[in-house]
Amino acid sequence: MIRKGWTAYAAFLTVAIVTGEVRNLAHGAMDARTFANWVLTLVLLLATWGYALRRPIGAPRYWGPAFWVVSAATLITIIPAAIAGTDALIVVAIMLLFAAPAFYAAYRYAFHSPDVWQTKETTR
Repeated sequence: MIRKGWTAYAAFLTVAIVTGEVRNLAHGAMDARTFANWVLTLVLLLATWGYALRRPIGAPRYWGPAFWVVSAATLITIIPAAIAGTDALIVVAIMLLFAAPAFYAAYRYAFHSPDVWQTKETTR
């Protein structure tokens, strides 16, 4: 039951992110920050899917540093919103509420999912 919930959340988040990015591209938003955001978002989505499906993706030693990089980059991107004012902070807070489970899943996937990584190690 929990696994189905995580899978549904991962699917919802993926659709929401892809829809938002397609919309941004349609409005001509493409620069280096957009590409960096895509990379970080892809890492977060992969970790969320890996956690939801209980499947190893890549090497286990990658996911710990990846989690911290994505988390730090997310916190750094909040700084401009804090400077922009209350409305921007409210938007960021709402977006983070939707993304918070993904960060939780990425953390659990990186640091507290030995059953996922044992499967990979025994298949080598």
